[in-house]
Amino acid sequence: MFGSNFGHTVTQNLPVLVKQNVDASNAVANSTASGSYNPIFTLAQGPIAAPFPAIPSNGQITFPSLEAAGLAFLASGAHIRPVKQVLPTLDAWNVTVQRQVTNTISAEVAYVGNKGSHGFAGDGPNYDINPKSMFLYGLTDPLNPLKGGGFGPYPDSVRRPLCRPVLATDSCLGIPIDLGNYYGNDASTHYNALEMKVDKRFNQGLQFIAHYTYARAYAYDSTYYAVSHPIAYGPNDFVRNHVFVVNTVYELPFGKGKPFLGNSSRVVNYLVGGYQLTNTTNWSGGLPWTPSTNECGGEQDVSVCRPNKGSGSFHTGAGSFDAATRTVTFFTPLPSLTGPFTDPGKGNLGNIGHNSFRGPRGFYSDLSVTKNIPIGERVKAQFRMDAFNVFNHPVYAFSGNNGANPCIDCQGGTNGKITDIEGGTSMRALQFALRFSF
Repeated sequence: MFGSNFGHTVTQNLPVLVKQNVDASNAVANSTASGSYNPIFTLAQGPIAAPFPAIPSNGQITFPSLEAAGLAFLASGAHIRPVKQVLPTLDAWNVTVQRQVTNTISAEVAYVGNKGSHGFAGDGPNYDINPKSMFLYGLTDPLNPLKGGGFGPYPDSVRRPLCRPVLATDSCLGIPIDLGNYYGNDASTHYNALEMKVDKRFNQGLQFIAHYTYARAYAYDSTYYAVSHPIAYGPNDFVRNHVFVVNTVYELPFGKGKPFLGNSSRVVNYLVGGYQLTNTTNWSGGLPWTPSTNECGGEQDVSVCRPNKGSGSFHTGAGSFDAATRTVTFFTPLPSLTGPFTDPGKGNLGNIGHNSFRGPRGFYSDLSVTKNIPIGERVKAQFRMDAFNVFNHPVYAFSGNNGANPCIDCQGGTNGKITDIEGGTSMRALQFALRFSF
C-alpha cells in the first residue's frame, strides 16, 4: 500500500486591542482608604470606557500622535505589529509505504515533513526588533570623554539597527530605543523525519506497536534574531532527534482456557489466571543546548555568548551520581579555550551554532499489572497496579530550556553538572486500585 498527504493550515486570529490600566487607589477622589478597597466601578455603572486614539486615514497610529492626544501611556508596553499583517501558516506533507507482513503484523515506513511560515521567533509571541547589535562595540566615542582621561563607549542607542545613527552628534534619525514587544510573526520552522512502525494486532494474548522516528527540526531563537537570522537559527528546543517507543499488551498464558494450566481448578485459577501486563517504554536522544564561555563579559554585550569551533572532540555524557554535591557530571569544563573550542576575541560572536550540542538521552518506562477476578456470573473484580518509571531511572535535565549549565570553561559551581531531573518526570511511583463491576 502507498499513500501520501499534503495539508495547509492557517492559524491564529488578529485581535484589535487597546490597553487600559485603571489604578484602584485613584478611583475615588480624596479617599483615605487603602487603594485595595476602593471600588473602580460598580456592576450597575459598568467598566470605565477605554480611551481609544483617533485612527488616521493611513491606519497607522504613531507614538507622537499618542503623545499629542494625551495618550502616551498607551505606548508603554503596547503591542507593536508590522504594517502588513500575514497569518501564520503550516504546510505539511508525508509519503507512507505500508506492508502486510503476516495476518497480524504490518510495517510502515514514512517520510513526514512540514514548514511553518510567519510564526514566532523563539517561544514567542513577541521579540525585540531593535536590540543592541555588535556595531561599534569596543570602540571609543569621541563625544564621551571620561573624567580620568580618554573616551568611553558609544551609547546603546546608536548601535540599534533601526537607529540610522548620526555619529557626529550621537543621535538617531530613526528609533533609538528597544522595541521588545514586537509581534512580527516573521520566523519560520522546518521539520523533516523518517518514521518506521511495526504494528502487531492482538493475537494469542499479545499486542504491540513499536515506532522509531529520526527527526530534524529547526527554528529561530528570539535572541539577536532581529540583527542576524543565521545566528538565531538552530535545532528546535523541544524535539529529540531519535525517538523509539514500544507499547505492549500481554495476557499471561496461565489459567482456564490458556495454554498453561488450562484445566486448573477454580482455586488455582484464582491464583494464576487473569493477569495482564501493559508497558510503554521510550528511548530518546537528548534535547539541544548551546555552549557558552567565561570570556563573554568583556567580549560582547548582546547576550550571544558562544565560543568558536576548534579542533578535537569534546566529551559529554552523564556520569555517576555524586552524593556529596547531589549532582551528576555531564562534562568537565576546560581549563581554557583550547582544543575543541577557541576564543572568538573581543567584538566577535562565536561561530558555534545555536543548540548545536545534545543533552543526556531519555529513558521512560511505565508498567501496569492487572488481575481480573471473577466473583460470579454478573460480578467481577479487577486489581490494578501502575508503576510509573518502573525502573526508577532518572531522566536528567540538561538542555537549553531545562536546566543546562553550559559554560565550557567556567571552573567550580555547577558548570557542566546535572542538578535535577527533567520537568514533568519523576522517580518511581506506584499506584494501586481495586474495581468492582456488576
